Amino acid sequence: MIFPLWAMFGMAAALLSTCMPLIQERMKADGYALAFWNKIFTALLMVPFVLQAGLPSDPAFYVTVALTAILWCVADVVYFRSIPVVGAGVITRMVPSAIIVTFFLWFLFDPALLRAYIADPGRSALIAGIIVLSSFFAVRLKRCPVTWQAIGVIWPLLFAAAVGPIIQKISLSYAATPMQAPYAFVFVQALVMVAIWGAYYLIRRPVPVAAMRAGLSIRTAALVSVFSGFGVVLKNFGLLYAENPAYLSVLLLTDSLIVLAYHRLTGRRDGSDVLSGLGVVACAAALIIVKSLK
Repeated sequence: MIFPLWAMFGMAAALLSTCMPLIQERMKADGYALAFWNKIFTALLMVPFVLQAGLPSDPAFYVTVALTAILWCVADVVYFRSIPVVGAGVITRMVPSAIIVTFFLWFLFDPALLRAYIADPGRSALIAGIIVLSSFFAVRLKRCPVTWQAIGVIWPLLFAAAVGPIIQKISLSYAATPMQAPYAFVFVQALVMVAIWGAYYLIRRPVPVAAMRAGLSIRTAALVSVFSGFGVVLKNFGLLYAENPAYLSVLLLTDSLIVLAYHRLTGRRDGSDVLSGLGVVACAAALIIVKSLK
């Protein structure tokens, strides 16, 4: 059995992504200001890598990255603003349901992969079952009730979680080299999102100037950017090697178990179901094994 590259990158990305909700859960910075400054710091972090690897020349890369930027401009603000309202636990419980949509929707963009699945129905059914089970366990991880009010708050995040990985994987294919794509994506996406949020702020002023300049927002964003920026880079590397973007999403589900472990270590009881958390990990491991066996 050969341990796949996409799995290594996915597990590393899951570890880094865990830190973002935990930091915001503790700091409770303004969501809009945090999202804005986070992307500024993220772009700055990527500059040395972009200077080394260069930027893609294909216009399609920038079009698809811009689409992801628009999608996450809304979702990121919703994400950071909803954590203090509904809690990190509710978010990490609801977002996994989008994985099933990602898994099946990808076949529209990769018909050859669908034909390969049809040619190997036993293995394909096993993979599909693992995807569904991983989502099921992740949804059950939190025993807290999921209300329509919570869904109404984070539905843009759910949409982005389902469609975003597909557009992201497509955009990476337009880069000149595998080493160029992950860093260029993060850099360009951050700049587009900063431009959109900056223009929106000048027009609508969604938060006071004091909130945008607050030291809490800037400090929190600087810290979050390290984990979010390099977390997305690792996810991009994983997407380059994974045949279906949903595979990476399954591994990223393990961040819920890491959040659970942190809460238990710090003495916080958040109503999490340990067995469901272990189910998520078991599904991630099963997917890696099934995809590794030839």
